[in-house]
Amino acid sequence: MASDRPATVGQLLTSPALADASALGGEAGLNSAVSDVVLRTAVDKASRPRAGEVVVLDAANIGEHLYQIDIALRVCADAEAAALIVTNHRFEIGLGPQRLATRFAIPLLSLVEADAMALTHRLRAMLWAADVEHAAVVNELLAKTSAMRLANVDDVVDLIGDLSATTVGLVGRDLELIAGSPIEVGGRRLASASAYSADMSGPAALHSAAIVLAPGEDISYWLLGESSGSDGAQRLLRTLLQIGAWYLTALLASARVGAESDARRRIAVLNEILDTSELVERDIQHQIHDLGWSATGWNTGIHIKLRGADPARIIELHAEMRARLRDEGFGGPLVERNDGWSGWVSEPSEPAVESYSETVRRMARVVSGFAESHSGLVAHAGIGRPQPELDGLRRTLTEAHEAAVIANARGGDRSGAAHIDQLGVQRVLMGWFSSDDFARYARSVLEPVLELDPDLELLRTLEVYLDCSCSTTTAAHHLDIHRNTVANRIRRISDVLDARLEDPETRLSLQLACRVLRINR
Repeated sequence: MASDRPATVGQLLTSPALADASALGGEAGLNSAVSDVVLRTAVDKASRPRAGEVVVLDAANIGEHLYQIDIALRVCADAEAAALIVTNHRFEIGLGPQRLATRFAIPLLSLVEADAMALTHRLRAMLWAADVEHAAVVNELLAKTSAMRLANVDDVVDLIGDLSATTVGLVGRDLELIAGSPIEVGGRRLASASAYSADMSGPAALHSAAIVLAPGEDISYWLLGESSGSDGAQRLLRTLLQIGAWYLTALLASARVGAESDARRRIAVLNEILDTSELVERDIQHQIHDLGWSATGWNTGIHIKLRGADPARIIELHAEMRARLRDEGFGGPLVERNDGWSGWVSEPSEPAVESYSETVRRMARVVSGFAESHSGLVAHAGIGRPQPELDGLRRTLTEAHEAAVIANARGGDRSGAAHIDQLGVQRVLMGWFSSDDFARYARSVLEPVLELDPDLELLRTLEVYLDCSCSTTTAAHHLDIHRNTVANRIRRISDVLDARLEDPETRLSLQLACRVLRINR
């Protein structure tokens, strides 16, 4: 179809056949209309091209006669040719021809080594028979993927980028780059469910194919491509991304099954550690050794409590969290839990008490960086006291979990860290207001607000307002809303609860109730 033919030089240059070509000048002519692609071994008045033709000059036989490039450019300009592609040249094309190409607005491209005839046929196929080019590239993708059954994700994404000669990348649900090239999504539309989307609102079209690893789940990844090419180039990119998304779904689902199997093994060993007795301690030591772990020396337990993620997501994010911990010097085991991760660090001698503060600061950097990278997640870490050997490991892991729960409950930030020795009286309070009795009391107190506000917007406002010492200005800053909005919400809450927030005891009661509801969410 005529509408599928590349109409300009710039669109023709999106061909994968020119992926290795270098543009040397004449950019002003990229919008010139293309009528045909012709092959020449010399370009002079005797072999003058027609208007609108792209000339492929096979320079293999012109030796070191660089001046012939100048002559070719002048002839192309006089004939109103569209572009000049020089291939198989044995010399560097210097500034002279580049400036001449820019002066004449004749796009000049260099392709150091190529089969000039095959190149010409391929460009003509793209110009006159887009479906033939389309089928050839798709066939190449299918052939290569069928031969790459053990390929990793990066290989597949790079292959699609090479075949489409466009920018292609794989991103996760938070739009973090997983493989390929970064693509700025901005406010552009992405595919939903298992559908495909092409957003044409920008200078370049944003193509996206959603990847859902299991029926009924949310989207886990998007395979993205960005192209400003012709209609044929857009259709080709769409086909390649759809085939690539199907292949990646199988690849990623297989990887998830392996990750879940590894996680179950780690979880089983951790549960044995937490429930161990002297009768089975030797067996547990063997299991620890088989996993490449160590519990000898002094162990410091850590626990990272994560809100906003289901167990499958916790497994998916395990590798990232482990890498972040290692970057901050926490190089021990890390095990998936229902609410996050547990782990420990082993050292040959007991760490000094003075080192606890620095440990907390390093852990705070870990969870802060993690939370900033995942907009829908909240992460708080707890650190236990150093304890010796396997029996001490149980105690420090329990302390770390307790510290993480308190760190999560005591403030409204999206991340934070606490050492069990820094919590003092908060541990006493936690033992009371995390009890079943207080949980029932908290829900009964706040039930009117919960019924009025199923999205928890009012409850969040009340919690932040109380944590900010009842300052509407400070609360508005934390919530990123206007202070008048905070004031109006607090009035609604006071009315529905029939409570006077000026009373210190009322404020304390509501603050503790908000905390325990957050713990149980």
